[in-house]
Amino acid sequence: METSLSPFDKDTARYRSDAEKYRFRQKLFGTDRVYPMWVADMEFEASDAIKEALAQRVEHGVYGYAMPERELFETASAWLLKRHGLEVAFEMIHASPSIMTTMSAAIEAFSEKGEGVTTFVPVYSPFMEVVETQDRHLHTVELLNTAHRFEIDFDALEQALGQSRILLLCNPHNPVGRVWQEAELRQIAQLCQKHDVTIISDDAHCDLVMPGFTYRSITTISDDAKERTVTLFGPGKGFNISGLAATLFFTHNPKRLKAMEKVFKARHIVAGQLMGYHAIKAAYGKSEAWLEDLLVYLDRNLEYAVEKINAMEGLKVYKSEGTYLLWLDCRGMGLKDMKLKKFFIEEAGLGLSLGRLFGPGGSGFMRMNCAVPFANLQEAVGQIEKALQQRKI
Repeated sequence: METSLSPFDKDTARYRSDAEKYRFRQKLFGTDRVYPMWVADMEFEASDAIKEALAQRVEHGVYGYAMPERELFETASAWLLKRHGLEVAFEMIHASPSIMTTMSAAIEAFSEKGEGVTTFVPVYSPFMEVVETQDRHLHTVELLNTAHRFEIDFDALEQALGQSRILLLCNPHNPVGRVWQEAELRQIAQLCQKHDVTIISDDAHCDLVMPGFTYRSITTISDDAKERTVTLFGPGKGFNISGLAATLFFTHNPKRLKAMEKVFKARHIVAGQLMGYHAIKAAYGKSEAWLEDLLVYLDRNLEYAVEKINAMEGLKVYKSEGTYLLWLDCRGMGLKDMKLKKFFIEEAGLGLSLGRLFGPGGSGFMRMNCAVPFANLQEAVGQIEKALQQRKI
């Protein structure tokens, strides 16, 4: 596969920064001598527009308390319409410190202790943690691993929703990389209407959809879905600015918004932070061309990794429809989870996310972040291949 020079090929030397994925290597993997491919952020610099916006704000020299301007929400509203055909009045968009802070607040706003909350698994582990730490009852619906992709078990979903007040949806889904299609979203919405379940939709990766697939918000499925959904989003994932608290949420339902605001006020949750506000405007307002180049780069990375990994004995992976994450099926290696983790650390020299941490259905899998320079990805995939070959000797 031919390569060409790209800004995304640059070595950003994050190991010399305060990057979580590097600083936690010793704690998580027992060594600093692994290439970390676990945290869901990218090894790429932000767009020039974002860097310039932050530099200009730094030059001002005063960094006191701040509030987001109307321009921020108008810019976000325009982005949703232009990029995703999603009409959301700017007044219904609000800033927050993080996706999980917003999800936690929504669980508190729309359910009581002891009531049920449903989510699909495997899933990003804080989904499960935030339910259990708030003393709600977690209902998990394991995704079906079919011949070509992961799919929803709608019979199991209906059974779970019949005992729940909230559905936590992830679209695109982390870690399996599905971008839910209209027919799937329609069935989800119909079941939530039938059982009067509030939908909390984490759409953080909605700007990271690969060619041939289209993100669709569940709020566009029906008037009822529009009214019962709170959507969590922002440019953090798509533009690699998650460290700036660049998070937003919206709902079309004023009553739901009021309930969210009540929890935010009670918990003294602030609406994001100063630099994040400027980064959001620069991302959505001036960085679309950068995103388009990024998607081409990520798609090539994913294509390469999937082709190489599927040629290795004992491993299998579906190409992600959205996100830059791969969900590696390692069950063919015949290793239990901790020995599987040890294999990737000690024999392949890689720090990946252990699949069982993502809940039921995760055992025997590993999550791999492919948002790295192509040369680094080649080396990482080569290390897996070499380690597997060595085991056969």
